[in-house]
Amino acid sequence: MQNSKHESAVISYSNESSIEARSELFDIFNNYPGSSDEKERSLGLFMRGSLMARIFAIREIYEKIIMLPGVIVDLGTWRGQTAVVCENLRAIFEPMHLNRRIVCFDTFEGYVGFSDKDKSTDLHKEGTYKVGEDYGEFLDNLLKVHERNNAMGHNYGKHTVIKGDCRETVPKFFTDNSNEFVSLAFFDVNAYDPTLKSFEYLYEKLVPGGIIAFWQITQRRIPAEGMVYANNIINKYNHTIHRTQFYPGLCYIVKK
Repeated sequence: MQNSKHESAVISYSNESSIEARSELFDIFNNYPGSSDEKERSLGLFMRGSLMARIFAIREIYEKIIMLPGVIVDLGTWRGQTAVVCENLRAIFEPMHLNRRIVCFDTFEGYVGFSDKDKSTDLHKEGTYKVGEDYGEFLDNLLKVHERNNAMGHNYGKHTVIKGDCRETVPKFFTDNSNEFVSLAFFDVNAYDPTLKSFEYLYEKLVPGGIIAFWQITQRRIPAEGMVYANNIINKYNHTIHRTQFYPGLCYIVKK
């Protein structure tokens, strides 16, 4: 697996002192004096408030689709944290809902589809956020491990990890699985054309009351989602739009 510098190390609202404290916290995590079992049960000691806020925001959205049928799509899953959080929320809020499948889409080889509409930077351009060609298999196994740890753990393998350009893999998945429809989709693609094409396709598969969530729709430095919304969604689709309470950058639309 390949490591690359994450945007949170460069783009941040935190001051220098807070960034240093973040690094110190990571060092403490790596050198925790307890046993491995104790460390696993004490992860809350090392979780920053901003990460907790992201998890709270995912939970806020998840609770709104509990009574809706359909798969959860994580588009631009990257390392897969949102998908893993959703699997664990499924186990907490609807442990008997074994048909709540999660489908993860990513190239795992970095962003694709950048055009002159996208404001590329050293952090966001064609090929950035590469995690390695084998990461899809790693994430697939990780999701299974979480399932086996959760209630009804003998029923694992519900979720799917798909590698490739979402403009091709999203239509193919629903063509191959024509029975599937969507209750919730998270977007973190960050390139204009792939975001637009995937939105148009997924919205047609979204149930009434279903949700499409955007991680970057109000982010100036990464304008793709905002441009797609302003130019193609705001006046063309019957929806309402909201932001999450604890993580204002995560915004979502609800299909009417």
